Amino acid sequence: MHTSFLDTGIIDLLESDPRPSFIVTLTPHPPTIVYANPALTGRAGLLDVVTAKKENNAGLWEWITGATAKGCPPRPSFSHASIFWTRTVVVHDMVVVGANEQAAPADRPRKVRLDVNDAQPGQDGSVSPRIVAIHDNGENGTAANSMAPGLSPDASALRRANSTPGGVPTVPLQGPMPGPEAIRPLSRSTSDPGWVLPDMSPEKQSFLDVIRSVDWAATPLGPIKDWPPRLDQIWNQIVVDSRPIAIYWGPSYTTIYNEAFSKLCGSKHPALLGLPAETAWGDAGMELKKSMRSIATKQKSVVEGEWRFFVERESESDDEKGWLEETYLKWTITPILEGDECVGFMHPVVDATSMRLWERRMKMLIELGEVLVTARDTKSYWEKTLEQLASVDPRYDIPLAILYSVDQDPSGAASSPSANGTTKICRLEGALAVPDGHPIAPAALSLRPGADTLSAAFREALTTHHPLLLQTRDGTLPRELLQDLQFRGFGDQCRAAVICPIRPTKEENVMGLLLLGLNPRRPYDNDYRQYISLLSQKLTTSLASIVLLEEEARRGRNAAEEAAFNEEQLREKLAGKTKEANESTQMFQAVAEFVPVGMCFGDHEGNITFANDAWYKITGYPGIGPISNLGFLECVREEDRHHISAEYEKLKTTNNVQFEFRVKRQTGTDIPVPLTQNSPSFEKAGLDLVSADDLTERHVLAAAKAERAPDGSIRRVLTCLTDVTAHKKAAEEAVLRAQQAENLKRMAEFATVGMYDMALNGRLIGANNVFYEMCGLSKVDPQLVDVKPWEKCVVKEDLDLLEKKIEKMISENKVQNVELRLKTTSTAEDGAAHKVVVPRWVQATLMPVLSTEGVIQSFTGCLSDVSLQKLQLEREKQRKEEAIESKRQQENFIDMTSHEMRNPLSAIIHCADAIAATMTRVQELVSGEVEIVVPTGNGYTASIEKNEAVDPQTEVRGLVESCIDNAETIVGCAQHQKRIVDDILTMSKLDSKLLAITPITVNPIQMVQEALKMFEVEARRVDINLSMVVDDSYHDLRIAYLDFDPSRLKQVLINLLTNALKFTKTGPTRNVSVAVSASRSRPSEASSSVQFIPREESDAEEHPLADTRGRESVYLMFEVKDTGQGLTEDEKKSLFQRFVQASSRTHVKYGGSGLGLFISRRLTELQNGAIGVASQPGIGSTFAFYIETHIPSEAATRDAEAQAAAAKAAMTGLRVMPSANFRSKRTTSTASGLTTPSSNTKPSPITASPSIELSLPTPKIQGILVVEDNLINQHITRKGLVNMGFTVDVANHGVECLDKLRRTDRFVRTPADGGSNGGTTYGDHTPFPLSIILMDIEMPIQDGLTCTRNIRQLEREGKISGGRLPIIAVSANARLEQMQEAKDAGCDDVLVKPYRMPELLERMRMVMGLVAAEAAC
Repeated sequence: MHTSFLDTGIIDLLESDPRPSFIVTLTPHPPTIVYANPALTGRAGLLDVVTAKKENNAGLWEWITGATAKGCPPRPSFSHASIFWTRTVVVHDMVVVGANEQAAPADRPRKVRLDVNDAQPGQDGSVSPRIVAIHDNGENGTAANSMAPGLSPDASALRRANSTPGGVPTVPLQGPMPGPEAIRPLSRSTSDPGWVLPDMSPEKQSFLDVIRSVDWAATPLGPIKDWPPRLDQIWNQIVVDSRPIAIYWGPSYTTIYNEAFSKLCGSKHPALLGLPAETAWGDAGMELKKSMRSIATKQKSVVEGEWRFFVERESESDDEKGWLEETYLKWTITPILEGDECVGFMHPVVDATSMRLWERRMKMLIELGEVLVTARDTKSYWEKTLEQLASVDPRYDIPLAILYSVDQDPSGAASSPSANGTTKICRLEGALAVPDGHPIAPAALSLRPGADTLSAAFREALTTHHPLLLQTRDGTLPRELLQDLQFRGFGDQCRAAVICPIRPTKEENVMGLLLLGLNPRRPYDNDYRQYISLLSQKLTTSLASIVLLEEEARRGRNAAEEAAFNEEQLREKLAGKTKEANESTQMFQAVAEFVPVGMCFGDHEGNITFANDAWYKITGYPGIGPISNLGFLECVREEDRHHISAEYEKLKTTNNVQFEFRVKRQTGTDIPVPLTQNSPSFEKAGLDLVSADDLTERHVLAAAKAERAPDGSIRRVLTCLTDVTAHKKAAEEAVLRAQQAENLKRMAEFATVGMYDMALNGRLIGANNVFYEMCGLSKVDPQLVDVKPWEKCVVKEDLDLLEKKIEKMISENKVQNVELRLKTTSTAEDGAAHKVVVPRWVQATLMPVLSTEGVIQSFTGCLSDVSLQKLQLEREKQRKEEAIESKRQQENFIDMTSHEMRNPLSAIIHCADAIAATMTRVQELVSGEVEIVVPTGNGYTASIEKNEAVDPQTEVRGLVESCIDNAETIVGCAQHQKRIVDDILTMSKLDSKLLAITPITVNPIQMVQEALKMFEVEARRVDINLSMVVDDSYHDLRIAYLDFDPSRLKQVLINLLTNALKFTKTGPTRNVSVAVSASRSRPSEASSSVQFIPREESDAEEHPLADTRGRESVYLMFEVKDTGQGLTEDEKKSLFQRFVQASSRTHVKYGGSGLGLFISRRLTELQNGAIGVASQPGIGSTFAFYIETHIPSEAATRDAEAQAAAAKAAMTGLRVMPSANFRSKRTTSTASGLTTPSSNTKPSPITASPSIELSLPTPKIQGILVVEDNLINQHITRKGLVNMGFTVDVANHGVECLDKLRRTDRFVRTPADGGSNGGTTYGDHTPFPLSIILMDIEMPIQDGLTCTRNIRQLEREGKISGGRLPIIAVSANARLEQMQEAKDAGCDDVLVKPYRMPELLERMRMVMGLVAAEAAC
């Protein structure tokens, strides 16, 4: 952040903090979150937890606000949504809340006894671990750099580092592990929450006393009292921070840190205070310094990823070596900015070891659980356990594993079992990192006392329900057994191991023992204990599932044997029932064979014991004999099977049922199944049943009767089947035909097209409603009323075409299509959702209808409404023609514009060449090296010798006059090209709707005079009398200033005056006048001599005016009258159109782009006005327009009068340059100047305010600084100003301008700049007398606006003497907003390129006067 650290110091810390944090303000009520750092806003889920509805997180907000139920002070931490939150009150009503990205542990934390061997205190009672930065190049790791400085945190810090909460879910690491080039020697952060025992060590010297005892005067920082305010502020903030934070200050990166960070420095503290970073941290310091230099250039904090470090710990006993502790750290380097300069860096550190290890271990447990669920017996369970432990990656937490299964000891089976498990024996199921035959893992391990070194540990494990810890330091894990083991992971020898008893339930005996070596580079802390506990639970629960699965399998086998026995009994019972049924049906079998109806005997469950041949033929069931469980249903359609079963079920409650079903045709059978041909019902119908063989299905009518026993149970069921396929087929066919007829009728009624049936003579036979609606006919019954729609409804011109198509249909017997116009109209929506009414066009289809003899008896068809398509086609044709015309106009415009740009350009080139040749001739004449040519009657053809007495000035004067003519021609051509470019740019703004009307307070008479002044030279050159008339109506209103846009009004006047001079210069009478009038009401054609062009309202809506509601309006009327050739009526019609001139000969004779009048019309309409013309051929033309203006406020009027008075005072004494009127010495000028006839005018009663008087003289311009990057413009501007007598200096960009400003007489030099006592000293050179600066806008290195802002800043700092330094922006940026931006940056005025030197001089004089006037006020 680039703001002041005093204002937002806490924000800087939270911005760089990787922990999600936010600030809550408690007043005013309710509490409100006023800030959230990026770590919180980047996690949408966590942000939703904080900002959820109150009922979802009421407890969290009660804790934040301190509103506890019992009135007790809130706890410093709080658990909500599986996250630990911390709360800090900064001021009375500001609370900082942070999330530690850790959830509550699965088990409640319990106090543990800290073994005295966990840490070896030094002489001062502190533990001195050392940190070694290790780059992860494999499982074992290699040292990336040398040993870091020894770190000696106190005992409480070590206990905090070795005791962290378990069960903490971690967030996956973002990105790969960092490489060796970014390694930093860091320590575990003590800010992580942990289970910490009270610190009983003696009280040491306070940290602030240690800081004060450091000899800071010998360091680059100097004494504390002389520290920079910025350093002092940051130091005061971090010294009370509980997180480890270091500061590297100044170019030497001098080290300062807080108390939390000092615990990471160990015995080096406080020696590291005041040392440079590379000295304090060795090789790692050089890497740190390189990173800080990179960050200083970007001025942006860098958050490093998660790195792995190995901290070298001292040995836990005298006979052991030190060990490395696996640690994961996160850290951030934040630049400390003062202005745009990086003055130092903050270095906070956070420990992420707990999260990283928990993630790794949870992943291993999840994968183990997924594998163990696939085991089906105990043997496969042991195998899969070892396979999964072997496949764990990384292997750091499983360096050694030995798995035993526990069985009864055969040798001790006869003896009585005891509590110490002597009757058990362990059998090796597998081991990891153990060579074959190693004594630590025998194939069979007896648990008798004295049998083996580890036997006692295994016996103890059989009696406990928790993992048993073995350590080398207390002898429970013999070191000799660890020799020659191939440890996995880091390859270091294990310092401890655990034995996990595996039992299915707490009440059952142990079925297995797992000896697991612990990670030699991690302490066996609470996290590790919980991980081993979860692993033991996972193994136990998985084994319990296997035991239950085996038990269920055993129960399943018993149930299968019982089911087989029951099935055999049921089979015997079924055989008896079947025999009984067969005996019952044999009595009727002989009779049933002669019955033509399918008959069968069975029970209500569908078991058929007898069926006659007719039954087999009807059902199509192959074969003969008993059919069990409704076996014939295979022949029945699937949809009817459920129905048959349901009907048979009804026999349980009723005696008779009747139902129908369908039988599928059987394919691939050897027995043919013809329909019964002698069925009585078929004989009555007279149908041939054999012809139904090709049917895919047949319909059967069935009747079933139940025969019951005396107890009401069903003894047997008699079922009779009758084939009713023919009946069904006939009925379905009749229904189908009726439905088709109804559907066709409905389709015709609801169709969106007109459908009809018509006789050949045109009489309507039938039609739907749409047909009647299209034709505009009332619906009647065509059988009763004779209707011929073609004659009544078709347009007369299309009847012949229709009759020809009907004849062609009859002759060719083919369908015909024809497009017709009906006498009705069609209403539809076009693409813009507008309702349009158009003549109805239809697409008629004529389709012949044949009789049974094949003769056409009528025709049918449909009418489709294509009116909208026809309309769209016509519009597309119109758009195409308009596009072609627009393209033609644009091409003509491009041709005219090219012509108008190239002709002046050619003249400019020719005149420039002539000037160059003429000046070369003048140079030769002045040097006297050529003969003198004098004019004769036929021109400059005579020459004389050098010694003849002829004055050479004669030819020089002629040549100078020629140069003046050429120069004026160049100016005129350039102005012509500028007008063309302005017209094109204005047209582009109008088309893009970017042109805005900006009213300001202006004197309209003065504005018109300025416009006329622009044409004085041209009018004199072509002998045109240019005059101005102010009507009495203007004076009657007693107004001097009005609010309107002067630039747009002047643009219209310039266009009209340009045309007036262009068409008047060739006439015998050459007069052009401008009349100005005013009125309170809108001018009309009755009050004007011209006919106004109607305004386009759409343009006014697209370019809305400023809000002028409640202001008084005044309409200004302007008339430009000339005595040119005039316009005909046809020519006047084509005026005011885009790219259009009065006639084709206009461009040939006078040139022009055809945009001037069109732009003028649009500009007047944008100002709520209008424009018009009145003209007579041979007499002249009058172009008049009016705009709406508003009377300004008194304050605006006073400001305008003050500016006018200041400008007038600034221009007082302005000298007239010789180049202002090149023809002033010539005798052939006959043109008159600007006149104001007295007959129609009178002095305006409105004068400047008497309170505004400027008696100060216009300051003299001594020196001008031109800031311009274009060398050509720079040279020309400098040369022109020097010729005017000014002292000029130039600069190529803003930086060079500021540098040269310091060497002028306006710059106040301070002792730091080389001055004396704040005065001005310039050494040996004379300071440049600076009066005004001409500043270009677009420049390299530093642009003009930035440079201007810097100059104004120097003025505010008092480094510029003589008051405000005038600055004029000189640029080609001509848009209003661009000019306003320059003024906002500090420029006093803006001069738009191109300009002439007299204009520049006048503008400089005016700005100097205005600046002086403001200074005087």
